[in-house]
Amino acid sequence: MTTPPLIPVNVLTGFLGSGKTTLLNRWVRQTSMDNTLVVINEFGDIGLDHQLITQSDEQAVIEMSSGCLCCTLRGDLSRTLREALEDLEVRGKPAPARVVIETTGLALPTSLLQLLMTDAWLAHRFKLDSVVCCVDAVNGEATLDAHEESRQQVGVADKLLITKTDLAEQARVSGLANRLARLNPTAEQWQVIDGKLSASLLVGAGLYADGGYQVDQWLKAGRYTVSAAASHAGTAISLSPGPVTAHHSGDLHAHHIDSIRAFCFTVEERIAPDTLENWLDMLMSLMGDKMLRIKAVVHLSDRDAPLAIHGVQQIFHPPAELPLESVSDRVSRFVFITQHIAPETVAEMYHFFSASKESA
Repeated sequence: MTTPPLIPVNVLTGFLGSGKTTLLNRWVRQTSMDNTLVVINEFGDIGLDHQLITQSDEQAVIEMSSGCLCCTLRGDLSRTLREALEDLEVRGKPAPARVVIETTGLALPTSLLQLLMTDAWLAHRFKLDSVVCCVDAVNGEATLDAHEESRQQVGVADKLLITKTDLAEQARVSGLANRLARLNPTAEQWQVIDGKLSASLLVGAGLYADGGYQVDQWLKAGRYTVSAAASHAGTAISLSPGPVTAHHSGDLHAHHIDSIRAFCFTVEERIAPDTLENWLDMLMSLMGDKMLRIKAVVHLSDRDAPLAIHGVQQIFHPPAELPLESVSDRVSRFVFITQHIAPETVAEMYHFFSASKESA
């Protein structure tokens, strides 16, 4: 019996008032959302043109004119998705081609990403495709200053949508775009007016898409510039790029507040398996809660095929073996999104374990 392919999941996050509902309102009406399951906490203004399919004390399921389904998330995500898929099967409908999950404005998406990795039922049926974060152009900088949740939402995102750009001066929009680029240089940025953006732009950030691996697109290590202060032969720290345009008057304050650091650590020689294991174990035990997201393509000394590694705080997805032809060289690259952790700390820990291995 053939195992059905994993269903891609797109997570839509963003702080209160960032425009998620307006955006989703537009998206659920697009024909490209056909056979998509949308999971939201409350329907709110979504679904003005819909048909109620089922309703209970805890959950309602509606069908949009585009053909996508929306269901309310009440409590456990695993149970919500299980019931939604069972309902589709009972009605003779195919499984969804995609799932879009909207978080609440105060939610940290790291918890949801961890659940997708650790829940056995979810992990065998779904795969993370992208984290999409909305940031309000008018209040975005002030929100980032005041709320750690907003900074973390931006930090773990694959795609950043700057909303309400028609209500903000261009200088404010540019300043916000620069700050977002410093917080998360690997994320694609899009500017949105009144929620008008193609739903197709939210997809395609996962490691596996369109029938093959897209390692460079997933890792985006090329978005970093290599620091001249490489601290050990064969390794280098790549720091996030500088601002796209000139700083505005609030940048110094923003730099002081922003605790999110994005950087890439590269190792040119093949890594001993126990060096990798000991290094990551030490990072997780000492500062795992501050490791918001880790992506890596690793070349180990005991195998020819590279491994793709994805971690969210202390939780790691099982490594995926990649075809050798999917990578362009044999350099290991680790992309870190961290909080209150300097790149040098990560590098020093690696050098400690690699030196210990060499001297053994």
